[in-house]
Amino acid sequence: MSFFRFPENIPTVFYTIIWVLLLAVIIFVVPFFFTQDLKLLILIKDEELVSNFSEFINPHLILLKIAFELTNLLNIDNYFLFRLLNFIYLGLLILVTYKIIKLRFYDLNFLMPLTAILFSGTILISVITIESYLISGLVTLLVFYYLLKIFEEEGILNIFLFILFSLIALILNNFYFLILITFLIIFKLFNLKLEKKKRLNLISYLCLIYIIGLTFVIIQDINKTDYYSFFNYDFNTFLNKIIKSIIFLLPLLSLLIISIFYNVFKKINWNKDLITFLFIIIVSWFLFIFSNKSNISILIFMLPIMSIYIFRTLEFVELKWSKIFLISLFLIPAVIIYQDTSLYQNTSDIPHINFVFYFSIILASLFNPIFFLGKSSIIAVNKTISFSLILVSSLSLIFFYSQYKSKNLNSVIYDTLDNDLNCDIQETEFIIKEDYPLDLMLFFGDKVKPDYFSECVIELKFSSLDSTPIDDSKSLNKTILDLTTKSYININFKKL
Repeated sequence: MSFFRFPENIPTVFYTIIWVLLLAVIIFVVPFFFTQDLKLLILIKDEELVSNFSEFINPHLILLKIAFELTNLLNIDNYFLFRLLNFIYLGLLILVTYKIIKLRFYDLNFLMPLTAILFSGTILISVITIESYLISGLVTLLVFYYLLKIFEEEGILNIFLFILFSLIALILNNFYFLILITFLIIFKLFNLKLEKKKRLNLISYLCLIYIIGLTFVIIQDINKTDYYSFFNYDFNTFLNKIIKSIIFLLPLLSLLIISIFYNVFKKINWNKDLITFLFIIIVSWFLFIFSNKSNISILIFMLPIMSIYIFRTLEFVELKWSKIFLISLFLIPAVIIYQDTSLYQNTSDIPHINFVFYFSIILASLFNPIFFLGKSSIIAVNKTISFSLILVSSLSLIFFYSQYKSKNLNSVIYDTLDNDLNCDIQETEFIIKEDYPLDLMLFFGDKVKPDYFSECVIELKFSSLDSTPIDDSKSLNKTILDLTTKSYININFKKL
């Protein structure tokens, strides 16, 4: 097993660089498949992005609009460029985390906690979407940071920035931060050594934020909002949220369980700051699973707090039998295999190459510290996990790109027009009916009722694989992978 321990000797900075490069490749390779992303891109394309006051002052939508104008100015027809905003948000998230470490745990080696944040399902999901998850989580972390600074020193600048970022959080419809700062301030007020003046100041800051929040709700028109439905009480949704949180927070979740064991039960590094961080983690997790929406910005805010808590708690701990919790890391290849097999109706339909891929990611997952019987530091454990994740992610990216790139809507339409129908896309008109994939209007919306003379008029019809393909000698039947429904469907081309 000594061979499997060589990742421990690789510098942490190497894993950081490789993972950042991998994320960069992912944002330019992985197609848009979230329904909300496609709808948002269509609104941007049709210049209908802003429809109310909140959207007009929303910083994320403003930046998307600026990015759209820049792509038009530079004549760049690539929607993947909108994802570059996520890299800016992610960089700022890492910077703010660094500032929090220096503020509260100045002697902690910061490189590994910062790197560990990047290696999570939450970050992977958030960089491939253009929803405001990352900026929302970033702003909440900034509110948290400046509140911590106010606890230390009530400077005018700290108070101003705390209120400013609280306002931005409200603009982003991020109301859960109110619950977080309320708990934090109440927690702080229990400090018997706190001066009366500082107690009153903290209460006044909290009241001011609530007044601003209430004013914002009134401006938005309280009858048209769903703020009262913030909490979810449906058991199935509740269970689904728990499963999502487990998957999205891996691999840090496994290390968090180990950290809680040592911190709470063995009293390792038992101090007020770590108790506060653990308290924030628990409150944030409950907010996520009980919230009415799948707002992963809560998890993005949690990640830096979790990472700091883990590496501070286990800083000088040698892990041995507690590494058994890392068996949960095998959920990662299990989820990938499940997602891939769910694309097919029957097991017999799965190509043989897919099974080779399944075997390869399971093999890559064997780089797991649970197989090392000796003691290991948290740094060594995290390096091994990082190495395994890079392998699994790289293999998955290569496989999914090579296996499914030619089966998406864009590739099939372009290939059929060029090779089967002899049509130039620039001179083609599409006639479509209902039940078409959402990305059709994004990439080919200008081909539906175009403002130019059409040399080719193509009628497109879509149906499920369960339906019998259209039997027409003058038409062509193809199969595409519909990314929005995550399933294969039929597409029929008929040249009129």
